[in-house]
Amino acid sequence: MKIAYFSPLNPIKSGVSDYSEELLEYLAGFGRIELFIDDYRPSSSWLYDYFKVSDYRTIFENHGRNDHDIHIYHMGNHDHHSYIYSVCLEYPGMVVLHEPILHHFVFSQTVGNNRLRDYLRELDYCYKSERSTIVKTTLEERDEDSWYDYPLADRIVDSSMGIIVHSEFARAKVLEANPLARVRKIPHHYAPLPENHVRSRELVRQILGFCDGDFVIGSMGYMTASKRIDMLLRATAAVRDEGYNAKLLLVGKTLPGCDATRWIEELGLDEHVLVTGFVDTRTFREYLNVPDVLVALRHPSAGETSGSVIKMMGTGRPVMVSNHYAFSEFPDDCCIKVTPGEDEEEELKDKLIHCIENPDQRLAVGSRGREYILANHDIQNSARSYVEFACELLAGH
Repeated sequence: MKIAYFSPLNPIKSGVSDYSEELLEYLAGFGRIELFIDDYRPSSSWLYDYFKVSDYRTIFENHGRNDHDIHIYHMGNHDHHSYIYSVCLEYPGMVVLHEPILHHFVFSQTVGNNRLRDYLRELDYCYKSERSTIVKTTLEERDEDSWYDYPLADRIVDSSMGIIVHSEFARAKVLEANPLARVRKIPHHYAPLPENHVRSRELVRQILGFCDGDFVIGSMGYMTASKRIDMLLRATAAVRDEGYNAKLLLVGKTLPGCDATRWIEELGLDEHVLVTGFVDTRTFREYLNVPDVLVALRHPSAGETSGSVIKMMGTGRPVMVSNHYAFSEFPDDCCIKVTPGEDEEEELKDKLIHCIENPDQRLAVGSRGREYILANHDIQNSARSYVEFACELLAGH
């Protein structure tokens, strides 16, 4: 099979970049793949050894004529995907919809570029009867939370040969947009690193300055407002106020809307929170093993399946997730679920204390989570499923 592959790649800092590079290593065995990118050079040199890397503009220059059997487009809710969106609408292929809610992306591409008419056109395409209501909330009141209620994914769903999603929640959203859409759920893969590729947990904890008696809580990945870092800090402070020696490890780049440094200072947690900033992939995987419990809340959410959460659960550490959307689909005995709402912070604090006081239960949750990930998120199965679905689409089934 000859595949034209469109996706952000490192050094573009995106979960989709990491996802694609992991998948490509396994997908390469199924055919010839040409990578189409924007104006940058991928930082992973091995990609040039296995794939032809081309400028996406050649697709338009050739008016779509090429010898590829199928185009695979990775689509997310970020401006990194703007060129991918434009190509896939013009030349349909198989779309991997990493987030079923694209309103943030569409708003940025249209209103953010002074193209108000294009935004209104998208509203007409997806929600013509509700246009005036949406305009009032998104444009007049600037209520960004309302964006989550209107996915604006109809156009990309309608123009695609088929859609790959990672959750039943995302699958339902696609079928809401178009009940006749050809959609396949392929779980977000897990790509384990060989144990000899990372330093031991004990060594990394020591390097980071944690002691044997510290109960380390970890939050990993880009730090955004939706990851509830402010609430996690308050809950950590509350746990310490009750006499427990809790420490917090925050790993990842801080994005606008998440003022972690100020919150830490206000709560008097300067000596009890370590903020690492952005780290490379190998270091990230090492740091995943450090915490006693990992917290991965996300609310509001665009319905994405978090690659970071998959990696967290794959370590065998217990993981706390928000009990909604794709996260609620994990079995209840494989993770610890926290319900978004007015009691969320108190529930988080109580469950952190429960983890401290019940180490055997905590370890059992982590062990079941790892078993579940290994059984259901195998990357070889993911690559094979991609090719099988592509073959079905090409055959017209």
